[in-house]
Amino acid sequence: MKVQLAQVVGSVEPLGTLMSNPMPAATAFRCAKVLKAVQSELESYDEARKALIEKYGEDGEIKPESKDWDKFIEEMNALMNEEISLSIKKIDADSLSKVEIAPTDLVQLDWLIKE
Repeated sequence: MKVQLAQVVGSVEPLGTLMSNPMPAATAFRCAKVLKAVQSELESYDEARKALIEKYGEDGEIKPESKDWDKFIEEMNALMNEEISLSIKKIDADSLSKVEIAPTDLVQLDWLIKE
């Protein structure tokens, strides 16, 4: 499955919420595989983000008033728009029918759920 990195980054908290709910074993297994695949991509993202902060920031941080803020944002946007490939299958919406999760979280997980 191909998705934008921004979708994965934006789904970290909703995925955690989803994982904390009881669900059938097959669905839990699929969710666990998703989490494992996503964690690997998030580690790479975090390394790239930290490298950009080191490149454009001062003392390990960057703020909107930093002189290279615009360059940082430009590169972060390019990073977030990167298409990544995850070796996972979408989760059937029916298998999540008894899971209690906020609609706002479902919006963030749209890339992962098959209707």
